[in-house]
Amino acid sequence: MQPQPRLVSVNARIGSADLGIEVGIRLRQLDGRWLAVAEFADEPEVGIGATPRAALAAALGTLGTRAASALMADPRLLGVSAEIMRSA
Repeated sequence: MQPQPRLVSVNARIGSADLGIEVGIRLRQLDGRWLAVAEFADEPEVGIGATPRAALAAALGTLGTRAASALMADPRLLGVSAEIMRSA
């Protein structure tokens, strides 16, 4: 019998008060691959990566370097990381 694939799933919101941006994010991991979906302006942007951070950076990339960097620096991502660790 094959083991069931492990799924890690985390939903959160991140933002930058300085830039006036708030983004809903969904991170999913299945068998070692990460998928991030960032929702802004009612449009989903998808990123794939080897790590949750790489996938999220790819999803936020369409916002431009300044906005993506500000969002990746949001302290709420520490809570997202902790939730991922609990789910793993």
